[in-house]
Amino acid sequence: MSLVCQPVLLEVLAYIPVDFTQCSYCERLLDAAEVGASVHQEIKAAYPPEIVEQAERLAAWLQELSAQYGDRLHIRVVDPQSATGFFKSLRYWIHQYPAFVVNRRKKVTGWNPADVERLLADEVSSSGGKR
Repeated sequence: MSLVCQPVLLEVLAYIPVDFTQCSYCERLLDAAEVGASVHQEIKAAYPPEIVEQAERLAAWLQELSAQYGDRLHIRVVDPQSATGFFKSLRYWIHQYPAFVVNRRKKVTGWNPADVERLLADEVSSSGGKR
């Protein structure tokens, strides 16, 4: 019997700025009219600068984690303002964001990348990525 290791699950609850895009045809039309970039810039400018900066920092860090762990890590990002995010906030008793839940058991609240990385390293090494 072969043992198949499942990836470690990292659930991230964080406020994510939304940049709405149109259908691909509309996007091409907006780009051809040279207004597409300004529309997206206007949407981004509607958010407070600290929210945009936090989201960019989080995205860069998650990309690094993904590159580091590859298939051994599954990252799921959820906005706490969504229905799913509200449910997860209640389930894990989270009141501070961003929050990180590893394998549905261990959580870190607030921006503490070192603590999350320590949890991930422990989970990957001790359980082989099994949930």
